[in-house]
Amino acid sequence: MLKLIYPLLALALLTQCQQEETPLHTETQSESSDLKFGQEVLLQHREQVTLFGGDVPRRLIVSLEGIQDSRCPANANCVTAGSASIILRASNSQGSNDKIELCIGDCSPEPPRNTHTVTALVGETTYRFTLKEVKPYPGLEIEGEVQKARLVVEKL
Repeated sequence: MLKLIYPLLALALLTQCQQEETPLHTETQSESSDLKFGQEVLLQHREQVTLFGGDVPRRLIVSLEGIQDSRCPANANCVTAGSASIILRASNSQGSNDKIELCIGDCSPEPPRNTHTVTALVGETTYRFTLKEVKPYPGLEIEGEVQKARLVVEKL
């Protein structure tokens, strides 16, 4: 009787094994985060995006290297409004620019501003970087929410 049970048990186990199907095309992180110049980008710390478009086939890789947020929290009384600043790194096949700084709010010695635009050279190509927002605003964050910068990059 045991001689009959063991082969049947082995056969039952083997028929339950199925080969896992693998997709023919797997999307990589860089492919899924490709955007065209002029589109809004939402980046968190150490995240990168690849931008392309226009008459030059060259792609630009932009990464958010740092976020500093010292803005006065919502519903608080502060002496100064504070500021939010970011540091970007941009590179293309011609070279890189490791320190593109943008700041919104009370960015001394400049007057307070809601957006900040900087023109920067990366390799031999000029780009315009605009910081539109750093979110969440202090005091309005939801637990576990990650800081992100909303920006636009345009090729000039």
